[in-house]
Amino acid sequence: MLKALFGNETCEKVLLYLLNYQTGYAAAIAKAFGYNIRRVQLQLDRLESGGILVSRKTGNTRLYQLNPKWYFKPELEALLRKALAA
Repeated sequence: MLKALFGNETCEKVLLYLLNYQTGYAAAIAKAFGYNIRRVQLQLDRLESGGILVSRKTGNTRLYQLNPKWYFKPELEALLRKALAA
């Protein structure tokens, strides 16, 4: 649904996952949608480099979440919630 806006379906699914679960790591997101982990990792890296996501290392796992300091976070969350409801 938001593929045209975000550039690809993987990006859309990553953001929807993080909205729903608050945090996530590449393997869990990939498994949830049946994607290759590398495909998900590319999007996580892209979104983090753009400031949309932040991550922290917990043991050997890197956890991602929406960046609470990103200026457009409330608008992004509203858009994603609307997409989930549609």
